[in-house]
Amino acid sequence: MARQDLKGKVAIVTGASSGVGWQAAVRLGEAGVKLCLTARRAEALEKLRHELESKGVECISVPGDVTVQADVEQVVRECLTHYGRVDLLVNDAGVQSYGFFDELPWEHLTRTFDINVFGFMRFARAVLPHFKAQGSGHILNVQSMLSKGSAPLLAAYSASKHATLGWAKSLEMELVGTGIQVSNVLVPSVATNMFAHAPTMFGLAPKPVPPTYDPDVAARAVVRCATWPGRTVVPVFLGGRLMLWVNALLPRVGKALMGRFGARMQMKDEPVQRPEGNLFHPMAQGVGPYGPVPPTPLWKRLSATAGLAALLGGVVLGVAGLARAAR
Repeated sequence: MARQDLKGKVAIVTGASSGVGWQAAVRLGEAGVKLCLTARRAEALEKLRHELESKGVECISVPGDVTVQADVEQVVRECLTHYGRVDLLVNDAGVQSYGFFDELPWEHLTRTFDINVFGFMRFARAVLPHFKAQGSGHILNVQSMLSKGSAPLLAAYSASKHATLGWAKSLEMELVGTGIQVSNVLVPSVATNMFAHAPTMFGLAPKPVPPTYDPDVAARAVVRCATWPGRTVVPVFLGGRLMLWVNALLPRVGKALMGRFGARMQMKDEPVQRPEGNLFHPMAQGVGPYGPVPPTPLWKRLSATAGLAALLGGVVLGVAGLARAAR
């Protein structure tokens, strides 16, 4: 797809009250996009709207729940009423719940899918008639590295992300020749409030699997995808492309490491009682792009990259040596 000029385009951004959704809205606004912000927390949306308008960005905020069809339709309707069109849908709203699969309440599993999967689909179905009528449009899905991977304690979240990526790939094929594009950004662990909002069955505060990146890394990737649509993008190396290579070349290594250490890697030594988190009702705290876990310093990411590269090189050389010996 050719490069798109974003100036003057109209975008709906879901999950805009915090994290990647918030920061993506900021970056899209800086690129000249007119915004329709939505999430469940009206006050948080208003705070972002005022921040953007102070920078000269045109935007409106329409509170809504991605699991409520009437809310989804209201968001799209108000966007069309205000701007007269919609060009870009940024699907970002998402939740996760920490617990072993057989111990998670069934309602957590179904709610995770209702938000992470059907929320994306509801908004896509709501904007597609307008995209088709104007012969153009772009559905940009903020996905996860777990769309192609897995992690203990996050079975519901991982499954939901696999589902949305599979849906997006199928939708992309169905829309060939219509002028409507589908893109995906596979986000690594980012320092957002998702971990401060997520329910946990363990009585300990969750934390992301390191390395953890600044939410702006994902937000900038959203802008790049909006500019160059029709791609699936992995915006980082260590917590992204390198991990995909390791999983492809050495699946047993990743399985062994995450199976042995993955659960403990995702828990802080900080007691917390949060059995429901923000699954069913939004939490007042945790507004803005950043959460309680800071991004991993660059020097640590570089050191880890060098270590993993050395490990991969050693394994490859070892396998090659065994192959020569076998001949």
